[in-house]
Amino acid sequence: MSPQTDEVASSSKENSFRKQGRAKTSHEGAARRNKGFTRAESSSQDSHSSDSSASQNVDAKYVNLGEEDQMEIHGYRRSVFWTTVTWFFIVITVGILRMVYHWFPEWFLNCTHTKCPLEVAEKVLLVEICQEKYRKIHIRTIIHQTALQAITVANQEELSTNNKNHTEDHVMEEFNKATEALSLPLPNPDGTFNEVENMRLFTCKKLRYVWNERSKEFFKLKSLGPGIPTSSLHCPDAQQGHAGLSTIEQQKRRAVYGRNTIYVPVRPILELLLLEVINPFYIFQVASILIWIAIWYYFYAAAIAVMSIAGIIITISQTRKNQRKLRNTVRGNDIITVCRGNGNYHTVRTEDLVPGDVMVIPPAGCVLHCDAVLLFGTCIVNESMLTGESVPVTKTPLPMRNDVLYNPKEHARHTLFSGTRVVQTRFYDDEKVMAVVTATGFLTAKGTLVSSIMYPPPADYKFERDSYKFIGFLASLASIGFIYSTVTKIMNGDTGLQVILHSFDLITVCVPPALPAAMAAGIILAQRRLELRNIFCISPRAINVSGSINCVCFDKTGTLTEEGLDLWGVVPVARIANFLRVLSPVTKPCTLPGAVSTVTGSEMSHEDPKKELPYLLFKGMATCHSLTIIDGTLNGDPLDLKMFESTGWNLIEPSHDDTHKYDNLCPTVVTWTPNEGDKHSKVEVGIVRQFPFSSALQRMAVLCKEMGKDQMHFFCKGSPEMIQSLSLPETVPENYNKLLESYTKQGFRVIALGHRLVESQSINKLQKVQREDLEHGLTFLGLVVLENRLKPDSAEVLAELASAAVRTIMVTGDNLLTAISVARDCEMVGENEEIVIVNCDETTLSEDKPRLTFTLAEKVSRQLTGSPTATRANLSIAEDVILSMPDAGTHYGRYHLAITGKSWSVIQEHYPELIPNSVVKGTIFARMSPDQKQQLVTALQKTGYFVGMCGDGANDCGALKAAHAGIALTDSEASVASPFTSKEPSISCVPELIRQGRCALVTSFGIFNYMAIYALIQFFSVMILFEVGTNLSDFQFLYVDFFIICSLSAFFGQTQPYPGKLFKRPPLTSLLSLPPVGSLVIQAAIILLIQLTSLFVTQQQDWFVPYLNITNGTLGTELAEYACSENYAVVGVSFSQYIFLALAYSKGKPYRKMFLTNYGFTASLAIWTGFSLYLLIEPNDYFKELFELEMPPEFSFRFVIVGFSILQVALCLLIEAFLVDRGLLAMMNSSWWLKLRPRQEMYLEVEEKLSTSRWPLVSNYDEEPPPEALSALRAKS
Repeated sequence: MSPQTDEVASSSKENSFRKQGRAKTSHEGAARRNKGFTRAESSSQDSHSSDSSASQNVDAKYVNLGEEDQMEIHGYRRSVFWTTVTWFFIVITVGILRMVYHWFPEWFLNCTHTKCPLEVAEKVLLVEICQEKYRKIHIRTIIHQTALQAITVANQEELSTNNKNHTEDHVMEEFNKATEALSLPLPNPDGTFNEVENMRLFTCKKLRYVWNERSKEFFKLKSLGPGIPTSSLHCPDAQQGHAGLSTIEQQKRRAVYGRNTIYVPVRPILELLLLEVINPFYIFQVASILIWIAIWYYFYAAAIAVMSIAGIIITISQTRKNQRKLRNTVRGNDIITVCRGNGNYHTVRTEDLVPGDVMVIPPAGCVLHCDAVLLFGTCIVNESMLTGESVPVTKTPLPMRNDVLYNPKEHARHTLFSGTRVVQTRFYDDEKVMAVVTATGFLTAKGTLVSSIMYPPPADYKFERDSYKFIGFLASLASIGFIYSTVTKIMNGDTGLQVILHSFDLITVCVPPALPAAMAAGIILAQRRLELRNIFCISPRAINVSGSINCVCFDKTGTLTEEGLDLWGVVPVARIANFLRVLSPVTKPCTLPGAVSTVTGSEMSHEDPKKELPYLLFKGMATCHSLTIIDGTLNGDPLDLKMFESTGWNLIEPSHDDTHKYDNLCPTVVTWTPNEGDKHSKVEVGIVRQFPFSSALQRMAVLCKEMGKDQMHFFCKGSPEMIQSLSLPETVPENYNKLLESYTKQGFRVIALGHRLVESQSINKLQKVQREDLEHGLTFLGLVVLENRLKPDSAEVLAELASAAVRTIMVTGDNLLTAISVARDCEMVGENEEIVIVNCDETTLSEDKPRLTFTLAEKVSRQLTGSPTATRANLSIAEDVILSMPDAGTHYGRYHLAITGKSWSVIQEHYPELIPNSVVKGTIFARMSPDQKQQLVTALQKTGYFVGMCGDGANDCGALKAAHAGIALTDSEASVASPFTSKEPSISCVPELIRQGRCALVTSFGIFNYMAIYALIQFFSVMILFEVGTNLSDFQFLYVDFFIICSLSAFFGQTQPYPGKLFKRPPLTSLLSLPPVGSLVIQAAIILLIQLTSLFVTQQQDWFVPYLNITNGTLGTELAEYACSENYAVVGVSFSQYIFLALAYSKGKPYRKMFLTNYGFTASLAIWTGFSLYLLIEPNDYFKELFELEMPPEFSFRFVIVGFSILQVALCLLIEAFLVDRGLLAMMNSSWWLKLRPRQEMYLEVEEKLSTSRWPLVSNYDEEPPPEALSALRAKS
């Protein structure tokens, strides 16, 4: 099994918003044909072919064309000749070339294979462009199998993990005895199957790609169902056992789809160790250690070896911990009963399920290990594993329609998802609850999530990219020094291995091998500080990135607001004296039955109390829900729960013996016993059928029957706009729109109810009736008003982020007006700032695409027709009403865009050039699906923002994963997908993470700069001393490298973040920007000048004798004796440079506390300063001999060197504090510098452009809208 080979490399950044939109439209047809591609483990053994077949230049082909994971695919076949040549060079380089090929796998492929058409390819190269600037490659081996081979392999995999199954043995015997050629069912994009005798496939990102001989291309295996009529998934005879797949058919499909497992490998320690050790930097460390051992530098070699081993152990343990955590989260197996046709039922392991199997859901429930569509019965499902919400969801059978195509998202209420738990099942008579399997393994919704966690897109770690460039610069400098030193020594007649080794030592001096350990120490300390604040991190690399965050997206419900809802009141509608009027809000719904009777005078109603609209509203609140009893506790949607509990009704689920009261159906029953003296009698209502809530339809409904009554009641509950559109116009009060606007603007969540009577029918007819046949001609009953309170600290946290110039965005699946109200309440939008709503009008096309319109939020609920016959088409407050016309007006000043998911889709597909404008000015994104949340995060990143995402459910997983720093407020799978998880469900973790991230980023900058300047100090010292024939002694090296550098770099990261408010500007993110580069250049120049001046002054003393005169021209590297005046002069001043440049780079306010609060660091500074002064002034004989110090004969001259050291300290601190932190930073922000080197962030360019633009054109109607707007609306209705 060859290892997986992926490569990520930087490529030029492109502005792809326009191209992205074009790809979605122009490649739509091809995408339907070409659904497929993702990653997995590669492959089997390479096959050989003759080199005589020349390489062919074939045009590039694609998989997943037009999709987010679109990849270019190239075919390769092995060349025997070039493979032989390549391995010859690998052998003669002692494996070094093979290690290089491991770093650059595409090179190895091109050196051993030749390009060829995909039809004859043995391997494929897949090129994936991530975020328009990273190039990622996947090399996979193509497996070619006959039908019998594929079935045999699938059977062997089963037997290798389970006890031998005699039934499967019998099936294999049948296959072996078969005289006809075996075939495999390969799925077509349209859901049908094509029988083939041979199969060519490869895997990538855990998904299979199969060769289609007709289209001559690879396509991704997809799940069963999407895009085909719902009737095709139904099995009418399933209850009689005449459905499902036979054992032979199941074996064939398993050979194609693979086993139903979500396998997360935990790599062996030896494999992880090997992969870590062959990292280029560790290879450099090993080489450095060998050089040090060869030149007798044992102490430091041992110290670096210990630090490197510790770093490797920590990395491997963390990797295995994360892999085990993910595996334990997702793995599981069970047994299930499946229908085999002809009335046969078999019990099989869930790993053996394949798409098309019809399974029986046990009455006691089970954990699902596949995606399936419910065909018969009803299931109560706990989806907390995926959504983070423990609210049970009712799943109902999929409607059998020829004109409706199945979509897992649109039909989520009929789909059982892998990883969820069926708590209860409900059934009619003795029928079984049955479902058909649509997806298995990594094709399931859970598998897709796990795959995205295992193979995340490359993160934009700018600091790391810059650090590699700077290390390259240091390596180049070291190479120059190496060449100069070697050539100089050879020209002077010096030879020998030690000369070469000491020249190589220059490279280890200039590129400090301790750098990774020092950087890791800072990150580990930051991770521990986060854990102390209940923020846990599974991706330490993301800590530094979190310090760069300048934009944070927040989910609303459960993140900014409390999870639950409180019932504020009910607004009933009543017909009194033949007039329709809205009654005063009722805070206690249990008083609704007497609402009309409380009105006195001529307005008294004489109707039957049970026919009064408030009573029907009361009854609808008690019946129109999906609540259920689980373990004696009422469970369900919090909204339904609050609404039902406020009515005072009771819910019971009768036994099967009691169902004769309700036409032999096993329903949910609700009962109400009125108070004594009430004119109402006891009521028992059976809920005959539920039509579950659909986010696309924005409503749910129930059909219920009161015991002893012939007629049935149909109640519908949903968004006010939707219920209004389904209701008879004469039942909707005239002041309805103003009333609704008043509540939504206050941030209330408003639900409306409608009602109609239905003639009693047989159970069979009722189960077949479509909801569209009932959801019309409703009587509008009234509004239920609920409030979703802000969390106590939300406004304070958002204010702190705003003061720190961190942009905040709300992205939610809730109603737009509610989101706008919450945004104002939490001060995400200022009191004097305006909100412009972006709408789309699909009826008015411009260049064959919907037109975008813009309107101020205050005008959003204005009805443009004023007609009592307004219909559903023109009354959608936030999404469908045209509220502006072109050139109606122009809006200037500070404003925020509010965009719905529908408008976002239109912008992406038809107006990609407006995406930058939309994300730069957009603050409120409502009715956003999980995919759209992720798209928004990606779009923000493309405009140059460093994006954080804070959410609490699996619907936020994609966005949490895509963000630079995702913060999950939950322990569900969102916490596995997110780099950070807060154990406290509060957004206060966001500024804390940014504070800690900024501290960590400044610490990383400081450590990197310090290690770089330390390398330059030592490089200058060694080069100067090489010129005079000597070098630093072993213990001088050890004192600097191990004692000074290791202790200061270890304590460097212990400085805590600055506790005050977040600073208004994030720290620098680029090591190659003016301040850090300028600092290193200036400090290096001062260091070199001080060292040369110290040497020059020493050489001018009367008592000075050159080192080469003492040794008669013999180099110190050959004598291993380094004591001399030159050594004292250079090393003496370098001690202060090593020590106090650590202080210069240990920045304090505004991102970190003062260095004095870091006691370990301060103590180290004091100890090594004191000891260095002791060595320079009057060391005892032991230390003089140990450090090989040649003390100046004039005692006073020692203070001259101390004076140079003090001068060095003063200069380095002053330069860093004033010239760099003030001068260079101010220069970088000056207008002339920005003209010379403009900032690269696209959002700044967009903001500048919009500041002088007339976009967007905003309507501002005072009275009636223009006639053409009315015409458009009436045409639409």
